[in-house]
Amino acid sequence: MKSVDASAPLWVLLGTRHGDNQQLLAIADALGIPYRAVPLRFNAAAGLPPALLGASRLAWKCKGEVPLAAPWPRAVLASGRKCVSAARWIREQSGGQTRLIHVNRPWAPLAWFDLVITTPQYAVPPRANVLINRLPFLLPPTPVAVPLPASFQALAQTMPRPWTLAMVGGDSRPFVLDDAAAAKLADTVNAQVRTHGGSAWVLGSPRTPESAMGVIERALDVPSQLVRWGQGENPYQALRQTADRFVVTMDSASMLTEALLSGCPVVPFDLPVRPDWRWRLTASWRETAARTPGSIIGRSFEMLQDLGLLSSVRDLGLMRRSLEEAGAFDGTGSAPALALQERENTLARIAALIATPR
Repeated sequence: MKSVDASAPLWVLLGTRHGDNQQLLAIADALGIPYRAVPLRFNAAAGLPPALLGASRLAWKCKGEVPLAAPWPRAVLASGRKCVSAARWIREQSGGQTRLIHVNRPWAPLAWFDLVITTPQYAVPPRANVLINRLPFLLPPTPVAVPLPASFQALAQTMPRPWTLAMVGGDSRPFVLDDAAAAKLADTVNAQVRTHGGSAWVLGSPRTPESAMGVIERALDVPSQLVRWGQGENPYQALRQTADRFVVTMDSASMLTEALLSGCPVVPFDLPVRPDWRWRLTASWRETAARTPGSIIGRSFEMLQDLGLLSSVRDLGLMRRSLEEAGAFDGTGSAPALALQERENTLARIAALIATPR
């Protein structure tokens, strides 16, 4: 339960990434305890490594009206590299009593945190204080029916069932949605409709290039409706509830998870990768380390990760393989059950930390 009371036992540090903030707030809401949301503003120094910033206020300040002061929280929940120094500053002010809980990858020594909650895409090494879930923490869809916007209701009557919902992302380093990939995505949607019947809805996102949407629109040859982002009302929430199967571009873990939580069959669509030199170097180093964990390369990779001097690049292929092993894409209900179990485990770990003094 959100609280403006500075004495709340949990503080949630909100950074610049909307998706990270939504995940943090979902966790805080699910815990069912009073918490304080602390929005942060960052300056150019926030680009420095957390190891250099330490527990300082050099790179950030609080945007809220209530200053950061005692009583200090039992725990801080944060995500992203920029929030690390703020979390450490709060713990320092508390005399070392505040627990630090970090979501995704901290780009900092793992030993700094009481708990790191992550997913396979970040390849964080397993440690006693690392919880690796297959899916990010997202609340299940609301059971309350969300109606289609009025401008789509007449159109929906002409769209034969079952419905295939294609959720189209876009460029998200190192993944790109170029015209060639867009044409292949349209072929995938066509094949789903031909195989299973019905029609398709194709929804763009803020990252979807207009050229890619144009290619998809021209290549679709089955009954379909294409919806561009920002043009009129958004039918996304309603279609999430009513679609019978999904096609999802593999550039967003959150978008994939939202599709999986429906319990319907999901077809993941891999986007081409255009890595920079750092992505190629780190990915190659990580793969070599995984093949030969006891070698000098393997030990050095893990050591640098533990020290926070090296963080694995985001690799959604790792997440996809983990979900395939769990049978999450077949629409038999295993994905929602897996997500529920992981949410319960995550909340139990956090609640135990808050309840236990350092």
